Amino acid sequence: MKTPRITSRRAFLGGSIAAGSALSLFPWLRAAAAPASPRLLLFFTPHGTVWDQWRPVGGEADFALSPILEPLAAHRDRMVIVDGVQLDVGTEYYIPHTYTMPLLWTGSPIDTSTAEFCREDHGQCFGWNTGVSVDQFIASQLAGPPTPYGSIELGLGCGGLHPATRMIYTAPAMPRSPLDSPELAFSTLFGGINPDQLQAEKDARRRASVLDRVVADFGERRATLSAADKLRLDAHSDSIRELELTLTAVCEAPAAPAGVDSQTAIDRQSDLMAAALGCGLSRVASMQVRIADNDNTLYPWLGLTEGGHHTMSHDSSAGSQATLAGLYRWYAERFAYLLDRLAATPDADGRSVLDNTLVIWGSELGRAWDHDISNVPFVFAGATDVLRGGRYLSGSPIVHGRVLVSACHAMGLVDVEQYGSLDTGVGPLPGLFL
Repeated sequence: MKTPRITSRRAFLGGSIAAGSALSLFPWLRAAAAPASPRLLLFFTPHGTVWDQWRPVGGEADFALSPILEPLAAHRDRMVIVDGVQLDVGTEYYIPHTYTMPLLWTGSPIDTSTAEFCREDHGQCFGWNTGVSVDQFIASQLAGPPTPYGSIELGLGCGGLHPATRMIYTAPAMPRSPLDSPELAFSTLFGGINPDQLQAEKDARRRASVLDRVVADFGERRATLSAADKLRLDAHSDSIRELELTLTAVCEAPAAPAGVDSQTAIDRQSDLMAAALGCGLSRVASMQVRIADNDNTLYPWLGLTEGGHHTMSHDSSAGSQATLAGLYRWYAERFAYLLDRLAATPDADGRSVLDNTLVIWGSELGRAWDHDISNVPFVFAGATDVLRGGRYLSGSPIVHGRVLVSACHAMGLVDVEQYGSLDTGVGPLPGLFL
């Protein structure tokens, strides 16, 4: 951002020191003021879905939402449901969940040439993933002023260091661990923000409205100026408008999470994620709900009171599949809540954070009871400047790399045509974008 040069009109700002102090308190707001391209947020839930309860009915634009996806109805017009994405583990033999969790966002296989981890039940040893997850690649390529965090990883119940519990990689064998409790996320992201600083930002916001009068005054005087002076005045006006955008991008620190339990923790993480993106703390983020391998979390409020998610997912009986469909609908409700919070958070350009964020929801499996990965469910949402929403895209098979390349294109990296060492196609998902 160019530093505005204000001479006789400094009084309108309440003094140059006051205006400058607002920028010094939150310098990353320069990046948040006018995002060059949408943000990226990856969302994960484990163990695939129940297909006959997930799959929409109807055509590309006239589809009816399924029982599992019905909670997303409010976001239908800014959402694309993708049916038919096939994962390829790139190995002769694969350990379900374990090999596909690190594959999900990297498009690259796990390292089977090392023996850092062994599974006695499968008689196999392996190492970490061999690629970089697409969010980390994008974060490394973004232009513009830096943000406080290159990326933000939040989660819930994400376990210890193991390929089956980590989906984000900065390099081969270099996983990133999420902040997997709301309390930890809050203290890490917002614990250092001083309330006095926030008040100073609010004062700066009030002063910003005065800039409108300054620009209007410029417009009245413009007609009497020479061509050269008009150019100088226009440049000066642009600088003032740029300052106004920065001053109005106010970081509203959220309240510390309260009443956190197993039923509410995901939503509290979503609250923090929306606040973090709205404050311009990062343009790249992810949310990991539980782990891929043997997630046996109980959900008593949904009737899953024994055995846990993973154990029940291997029971193909009608009763168990109905209980699981209720769980996957609950996951959809949590995803809808995240979208709600992003949509309710104002962005620096006057739109919502969701308008400027591409959110992608995926899983490590398609169907859990037989570990099928020939069709893995994905949902794209937000990024209203680029996403052609309100549609259901169905085709089989869709090469997994199309999802990852689409993330790159949405973030402005349109020269990326393939992503990951297993990609056998080219370009983004056909018809996904405007």
